[in-house]
Amino acid sequence: MTGIVQHKGITIANTLIAVDNEGRFCLNDLHKAAGAESRHQPAFFFRRPEIQELEAEINSAPAQSLPTFTTQGRNGGTYVCKELVYAYAMWISPKFHLEVIRTFDAVATGPAPVAAPKPSAISPAKEFRAIFGIARLIGLDKNAAAISANQGTAALTGVNMLQLMERTHLATPSQEIYYTPTELGSRFVKSGKAFNQLLVQAGLQENIAGHWVPTEKGRAHAFVADTGKAHSSGTPIQQVKWRDSVLAEVAL
Repeated sequence: MTGIVQHKGITIANTLIAVDNEGRFCLNDLHKAAGAESRHQPAFFFRRPEIQELEAEINSAPAQSLPTFTTQGRNGGTYVCKELVYAYAMWISPKFHLEVIRTFDAVATGPAPVAAPKPSAISPAKEFRAIFGIARLIGLDKNAAAISANQGTAALTGVNMLQLMERTHLATPSQEIYYTPTELGSRFVKSGKAFNQLLVQAGLQENIAGHWVPTEKGRAHAFVADTGKAHSSGTPIQQVKWRDSVLAEVAL
């Protein structure tokens, strides 16, 4: 019967993750394994548009059981498929993502060697595409997604796809380096706070609800990046970085 939890599971970060009879994993247990921070509650995870799209995509597959299922009572909780386990772990942090992948491989698919993993029967290309697709759906750019997919594929199959293709370094699309206000300010013996004020005075950024936001003029020199962290409300923390070209706009 769908949703009845069996007395079995896998252990991640010294926490037992319950598994139901459809092979779904308890996200509430995974939240505990990740540190049980309020900002990482499953409810915040499911509010993200890219996760809703991923869930819908998984659910559209032929003969696919429900990707998520919630039960009530003593053994209640939200149970999710493997793909959503990976996506949740990636949302938490790269470190936790790798820990989940390696534990899943060692416990759910069989023992993994302590030394360098042996080649697996799992198709490296197939795993790479699957993890890359999840990484893109949750908002990573192509380079970050490729790196995450390569790390996950290497952990699951023992094959380093980028090394195999002699692409150990990935070129950034713009070939430009972006700097934080602290890094730019340090060139002129100024603090990051002081440099932020110079950007405000030059009409390049403004403070909205406690966050620095580039103005229309500033967008030509700015890049907004996700930090991989989130506020207590679950809203992602973003950081504004600047090209060297911004120095011509401020009075130093």
